[in-house]
Amino acid sequence: MAWALRILAVLVVIAAGLAYWLVFGFSKAPQDAPDVFDLAKWRTLADAPADQRPAAIHIVEVGRDAAPSFAAIAGRFDGSLPMSYNAVILDTPTGHIVIGGAVDRETATSMMTDADAWVFDDTAYSALTMTLLEAEDVLMTHEHLDHVMGIARHPTPEILAPKLRLNASQIEALGRFTIVDVPEPLAVLQPDLDGGIQLLAPGVVVAPAAGHTPGSLVVFISLADGTEALLIGDIVWNMGSIEALTTRPVLTQYVVFNPYFENREAVKNQIRALHDMMEANPELVVIPSHDRDYLLGLAKDGLIQFQEAADNVDVHSGSQPGANMAEQSEM
Repeated sequence: MAWALRILAVLVVIAAGLAYWLVFGFSKAPQDAPDVFDLAKWRTLADAPADQRPAAIHIVEVGRDAAPSFAAIAGRFDGSLPMSYNAVILDTPTGHIVIGGAVDRETATSMMTDADAWVFDDTAYSALTMTLLEAEDVLMTHEHLDHVMGIARHPTPEILAPKLRLNASQIEALGRFTIVDVPEPLAVLQPDLDGGIQLLAPGVVVAPAAGHTPGSLVVFISLADGTEALLIGDIVWNMGSIEALTTRPVLTQYVVFNPYFENREAVKNQIRALHDMMEANPELVVIPSHDRDYLLGLAKDGLIQFQEAADNVDVHSGSQPGANMAEQSEM
């Protein structure tokens, strides 16, 4: 009997250790992370006469949901966090640059985690597909399905393809998200981004940020009025991660991310670098993809324009919250 109790005690300790590792372990950012981002270089590349730089940053929301706080920030247990699904549109002197393809209704439905918070705006999504065609350049922060569907499943890929500015990893991922076979205009795309720091347009610089995905990047924007902004994609889902210097828990890797896990060390270094960059440059407007309350706050302060998804839709459209989560929810 004594040996059985000892075995049980060992199993309990192992289970407790595993649970701690999944929920808390290996999630804290390091004490410093030099040379992760080069703000000085971005500023130099982005420098241009004011009348050549973008005038404004618009965020067009096609849907929203809510996620458990513990899934977004390791060790945080304070209810749900409002999440936005959107694309970014830069107003340039000659047109528009679109960053992100957002998510379509089918995918958003499969990713639903909170039926009471979930909304999808078909009108906004349809308008975005048209805006993509009218844009001068179209790019994405990374290759996850809630950021690429307007691109991967666009009804006229032959018109869209010449506008795409993607890196090799992002192009490779498009084929995973099309409904059927990859349309030929997308299948034959060649990388337009080489994985280095590049000037996309006056005032707009793209920089690699592999970690959340292999093809992740950040976009530095110098507006005509002197405002500086940085789109960080999904380095964090919620800005509380940067404040707490804590990334997503290991558990999220296994439940949500598919087909590959994050490079957690890279993401933790990026969180530290962002934290320190924001402290040293409080005027820098850091823009995450999904933190809805934070985005609404930026809009309230006049730093961005935010078009909210209309909520006059049936949020109980037949799918249950979390359906196909392990297969579909690649954030």
